[in-house]
Amino acid sequence: MDLDALIRRQHGVLTRAQAVQCGLTVSAIRWRLEDGSWTRLAHGIYHAHTGPVTWMARAHALTLRLGPGGALTKETAAHLHGVESHAPQVLSGAVVSRQVQRLAGTRVMRRRALHIVTRQGLPVTSAASTVLDLVADHHTSHWRDVVHLMARWVHCSKVNAEDVLAALAQRERYPLRSLVTTALEPISAGVESILELDSLEGVILRHGLPRPTLQAHGQGPHGTVRRDAEWEAYGVVLESDGRLFHSGASLQSDRRRDRHAARTGRLTLRAGHVEIRFGSCELAIDIFLALRSRGYRGDLTACSPRCVTRTLRAAI
Repeated sequence: MDLDALIRRQHGVLTRAQAVQCGLTVSAIRWRLEDGSWTRLAHGIYHAHTGPVTWMARAHALTLRLGPGGALTKETAAHLHGVESHAPQVLSGAVVSRQVQRLAGTRVMRRRALHIVTRQGLPVTSAASTVLDLVADHHTSHWRDVVHLMARWVHCSKVNAEDVLAALAQRERYPLRSLVTTALEPISAGVESILELDSLEGVILRHGLPRPTLQAHGQGPHGTVRRDAEWEAYGVVLESDGRLFHSGASLQSDRRRDRHAARTGRLTLRAGHVEIRFGSCELAIDIFLALRSRGYRGDLTACSPRCVTRTLRAAI
């Protein structure tokens, strides 16, 4: 085993056993510690650099402490999966049916079983297992919060509803089972964000509009694209835009997509947070009139006695 290669691969962290396997004697290890070129992170775990201990070095140190069959979990796993951009200060890990000495700045739990994958060279719980862990850790009682959490993973193409159901079936005891199952229904239908859920439920279904195809595949200017919601029979598309600051290249890309959709006779409507959450009735009217201009002959339902759609219904 090459010592330098091992140190690089593990971001400067190694164990005493690994150092010995690479040919170092106990005296050689002690000499490196005494002259300051190595530092001791914990009993039998060293940092072979003089600089600061990076987050990835800490993650490798925890992995080494967990040993074979252990894995990084929860927010730590979420960061390594690429879903959470923020690296958690406290690292989480798990082992199967045994105890390990905890490192500073970490928490470790015992599990009956772990479904492990490798991300960025480290063992982590699978995407579906991580989602279930995060849902349980949030102690939420509202299925919309669960949709919001799981939809982020779906939107990043890290997991799908079938993966979560399969992972859920493997857990005999999971207190939020019914909550997760309920939340999976809109995700299975194609909802990939909480804004899309608000659009489907609060704007479209609440006002009696026909259910669109969610995440409909189509042809864009640079290949296949997915449209948030599309009424194919009428050539009407609704895009739910959750970006607060929408300009530059992304704005140009959306304009290009809309022009390309227009070539095939599609009418694209775009709505953001404000329209969907605070102007749902007005947005429902816009969708209804767009559908009606393309041949739709259904009705528009008022969502409440004060709904502004009542005025439009009386006019037509």
